[in-house]
Amino acid sequence: MKKYLGILSCLFLLSACDDGDMTFDSFDFSTAIAASCTNNADVLNSVFKLNNNEALLIKFPTNVFPFKNVEGISSLPISADNKIIYRVFNGPVTNAYFCSIIPPVSPTVVDEWSTADQSSGSIEIRTTPVDNTTKREEAKYDHIIVFKGITLSNATNGTVTYTEYPFGRYQTETNIRFAFSTAAIQKCANNKLFKIFDSNVGNDANRQNLNEVIILDLPPSLFQLGAGSEDYVVNDINQITYRLYGGDVTANALCTETGLPQLYEEWQAEDGLLNGVNSTGVIRIDTAVDGTNFVHTITLRSVKYKKIGTTNNTFVQDIQTFGDYITTN
Repeated sequence: MKKYLGILSCLFLLSACDDGDMTFDSFDFSTAIAASCTNNADVLNSVFKLNNNEALLIKFPTNVFPFKNVEGISSLPISADNKIIYRVFNGPVTNAYFCSIIPPVSPTVVDEWSTADQSSGSIEIRTTPVDNTTKREEAKYDHIIVFKGITLSNATNGTVTYTEYPFGRYQTETNIRFAFSTAAIQKCANNKLFKIFDSNVGNDANRQNLNEVIILDLPPSLFQLGAGSEDYVVNDINQITYRLYGGDVTANALCTETGLPQLYEEWQAEDGLLNGVNSTGVIRIDTAVDGTNFVHTITLRSVKYKKIGTTNNTFVQDIQTFGDYITTN
């Protein structure tokens, strides 16, 4: 009877086909929330779902970070590195089982199914930004994971094949840091001012090489040749751009817009308004005289950034010290 039920499942559900003696009756993690851990080497760089006494785990190599915060679709072939594991325990399992440095002795695994090291199939990841966010901390990305053409087997040579199985959504937080305070101000030949910050993010064993860039495109006339303070606003002439690149950015590449690594994100400052305490998008320049030099301290206040692309995502950076820009008399 079980053989017939397996055949009917293949014919009518077009999802899974069993040619061995399976020990689990259901394979449904649709309502489970995907999680990950960074403090257990056994599941480092892995994503898992739990359902009472069941666990569905995707293990990735520790030197590859598959969830990049950039829109698009990627496909990872099933291999010894990219592995799918299904486990059945003798009792309810929680995140603590996976996330503890020393896993608890209970519950224990009573059955395990996994993809073979040399196996067909793939793990598809479709990445999109979460829409309509209004805070930097809320700028997240959804990664929709689907298994395609995978085969799981256990120690008794039972197998189950899924033409397509939706693992579900895994969410990552933004990589935006705005950590420019110690970065030096640099200038392009066209007078654009910019800062580059090398930002490495990720877990301890796998860090992405990301570079943050902030660009101020301001007319030279804003930098007065004398002591004093002036407030300007973001507009069509005074512009601020934030970018996040997936690799090292050099000053020459940025100024010439050639040879740059992949652009992950771009945010453009929206027009500001001078209105007393309710001012927005303010570029404040405090100028001091130092011998023959003029030191222009640039501070950005209540600047609202909007993501370039199809989303409506925005966030406001209340105060950002851009730094000291020096000109000579």
